Amino acid sequence: MSQAVDLAVHHDLANAEPRFVAPALVESGAAGAPRLIGGRCAKCGALSFPRAAVCTECMSEEIEKTELAGTGRVYSYSMVHQAPKGWSVPYALGYVDLTDKVRVLAHIDVPESALAIDMPVRLSVGRVGTGPAGEPLMSYTFVQA
Repeated sequence: MSQAVDLAVHHDLANAEPRFVAPALVESGAAGAPRLIGGRCAKCGALSFPRAAVCTECMSEEIEKTELAGTGRVYSYSMVHQAPKGWSVPYALGYVDLTDKVRVLAHIDVPESALAIDMPVRLSVGRVGTGPAGEPLMSYTFVQA
């Protein structure tokens, strides 16, 4: 299970120690709060995560960077017991339906006994493993709201 942390410690996620997995997907907002970065089609307004190269609704290639909602509900999840080297197991991996109607695949940092479909969650940052040099691997996660 990951360990939630305050993003204020990680102002520059791309170069931060500990190492952040997929730093382009999350940024530090006001007061260090994490925010997911996705895409919004300039033509039809459709949202995507991660940011798509082509809009799946209208096929436009005009996709702008946009901040996505930081809250949602668990759509589905599975407990992972085998993972790539360095990843902490077991962990919950699931889909979260954000309040702005985007579905996101993410670690869900909730004890298995408390995890439930339709559970309200909020965006966080947590430790998901250890890198080859022993550095903590961090990622966006969702925690119980």
